[in-house]
Amino acid sequence: MMATAIVGGVLLLVVGTVVYSMIRDRKKGKSACSCGGDCSHCKGCH
Repeated sequence: MMATAIVGGVLLLVVGTVVYSMIRDRKKGKSACSCGGDCSHCKGCH
């Protein structure tokens, strides 16, 4: 029971960190797409 809680907590921490990083990058204008989100120029990164 305790091991399940520890693993769940670690997993929650990792997911939260990833989401926080994605939000922070989006606010800074960064994108996973090389065209910066304007796919009318690069045709198909999404």
